[in-house]
Amino acid sequence: MTVPREYPGLWRREGIWRSDGSSDTTTLVLWFQSARWHIDSRGFAGTTVVEGARCEWHPEIAFPALGPGVDAGTMRFDGADKVEEIGIDGSYRELWLRIDAGPVRAQRLQRDDGALAWLMSGAGWMAWAYGHPGGIAQFSVATRDGDAATLPPQAGNGWRVTASDD
Repeated sequence: MTVPREYPGLWRREGIWRSDGSSDTTTLVLWFQSARWHIDSRGFAGTTVVEGARCEWHPEIAFPALGPGVDAGTMRFDGADKVEEIGIDGSYRELWLRIDAGPVRAQRLQRDDGALAWLMSGAGWMAWAYGHPGGIAQFSVATRDGDAATLPPQAGNGWRVTASDD
């Protein structure tokens, strides 16, 4: 199952406003979305499921571990590159701006020991996330003009591609 064409790309969060009155418009949060998978710079990666205006993120790896609740929001697109996300429980509102519309290439890899990895790339950027479900996960981003602190896993060395958006 793939997400609607409005979703894939690289998104930057402009802000979050919570129902308790708190907000954050300064923390850099990036959301990388392919046709099936997501990587979120807050520390999780997995499958994305969209049904109508409802979007659910199903993390397969997360560090720190996420709570037991469903990570889902109602999405309202305002043009091609702006989306408002409202938590299904009404506890938050986030505003996202797309900074690269794609195309996004993505692969999901797995190792025999259960480690998972996602590699995504777009115009001038690459993101990767890898780790063990329930354990430590690592996330990195590289841009055409910058360096990354860690190298992504590659097919071979125990990793095998289990799925691809291509």
